Amino acid sequence: MFRPYAVFCRQMKVGSKVLLVQPLAFCPDMKGQSMQFRLRYVPVLLAGFLSACSSHQSGVSVVSSPSCSQQLREFDALITDQGQRNIGAAPVAGYRFLRANRNSVLMGKQVGTAIAQGAQGELLFADWVAQMRALDRDARADELRNLPVAAELSLTEVENCASQMAAGLTIGDYASLSKAVFVPDDYLDFQRIAGFYPLTAFAAHFGYESWKRDNFGSFDLSEEALQASGPWQRYRADGQGDAGQDAIAIKAIEEDAFGRIIPTHAELKSLAERYAPEFRIRTLTSSDRIGTPALPSREGLSIVDLDRPAIYYRLSHTWFNNQWRPQIIYSVWFPERPAQGMFDILAGHLDALIWRVTLDGEGHPLIADSIHGCGCYHMFFPTSSLQRIVAPEDGDIRETAESPAGAVPSATLARPVLWVDAISHYLLAVTPENSDVKTLAPIKASMQPEQSLASIPLKDGSGYESLYDEDGFVPGTERMERFILWPMGVDRPGAMRQWGHHATAFVGRRHFDEPALYERYFELR
Repeated sequence: MFRPYAVFCRQMKVGSKVLLVQPLAFCPDMKGQSMQFRLRYVPVLLAGFLSACSSHQSGVSVVSSPSCSQQLREFDALITDQGQRNIGAAPVAGYRFLRANRNSVLMGKQVGTAIAQGAQGELLFADWVAQMRALDRDARADELRNLPVAAELSLTEVENCASQMAAGLTIGDYASLSKAVFVPDDYLDFQRIAGFYPLTAFAAHFGYESWKRDNFGSFDLSEEALQASGPWQRYRADGQGDAGQDAIAIKAIEEDAFGRIIPTHAELKSLAERYAPEFRIRTLTSSDRIGTPALPSREGLSIVDLDRPAIYYRLSHTWFNNQWRPQIIYSVWFPERPAQGMFDILAGHLDALIWRVTLDGEGHPLIADSIHGCGCYHMFFPTSSLQRIVAPEDGDIRETAESPAGAVPSATLARPVLWVDAISHYLLAVTPENSDVKTLAPIKASMQPEQSLASIPLKDGSGYESLYDEDGFVPGTERMERFILWPMGVDRPGAMRQWGHHATAFVGRRHFDEPALYERYFELR
């Protein structure tokens, strides 16, 4: 995670040139220092940095001609021209060195509230900028790696420029910056207007009600009944940690001024291993096996390498009960959802299942929820520490929070077994881990950061490419259902999509990554 001082924390000498590199995650000497220390020394470090640049005109300098702003503009133009824009986070208009997600928007409002109240506004502002700078840094690294042509600027040069410009922001810039931080939703209103949404939504509503009747009953089955409906294949995370150490793990991780945990890469992987579910998949064909998404060539259709089972993970946060709560998101990928007949509108290339667990300050699960890679089939699994409240959608046909398993014990969500059906890959049940289970030995799946899917090494050796296109979709995964459900305003319904673009309701308006999503439906008891 970026801090304003992070760009200064290490020097790397190349010949007579001194490059200032390495983000916070690789600066253990700075980790754990107070925020006051960080902010106090930013001006000093920045002054030293600029002085060094001015005395080494022959070296890499972020203040030499062309300007940093011009360099970033030219870099962005190259990325756009080569079709390598990573749309996982939205650009911030007028601030090329920042990108935003839906959390950024809410964090910005919290900064404004703190400024108005005179409470730690500067600390929150610094970490708000750091959060958006980190989103931009990650996206730029992937964009540069994926370029099919050589770029004039190195990642170090781009980062020096972007970090210098971010360090120049002060709390006095809040008014203009807060207006620029905007993330559009993933609904197309013009399609809803053209498709007579107020009328056609009823058909989608009745279809969803029918799907619930057909599928929610499996959550009432006993584990023995589920086991008898096999054959099943078990997948467990390689290096899975001890769930009993959750509180220690959470409390040992650094937090920012918002109270969000900021783990190192190693800490995040350890945390993800600790809460990783076991995927127990009813396996009839190779379509029901999980693997690693791969790209044969730059223009080739994606595949899933079944010889390399993988569970992908990422970190997010949600705002619940006046606190930012950490969330660990897991996803697994299947080669396809095979067609069951000539006119199976749900069948198509690739399929994915996503599971998310939200933790309290002690590291105990509060709630989990799940969707497919298309954003469909959103289900909630609250613990008994939460209670359902009346939501605006409860009184009409809009999709609301469905909890087919009722209240799930927190211990179950800390180490769940997810029962997944064959063909459809629907989630059938959530049960506790059982060390005495009499089935085949589990297949070990490697734990991989989900961001790695935005830059995949091509099998033909020609470079790297993102699994997603510039609109955030996985090419070739469109379903025929799009010809029926387009009036609901969801772009390419059924297609696999990138994190940050999962619209989860056909009737209504809801996103999987909304920061205050749970507050619409639940409260602490």
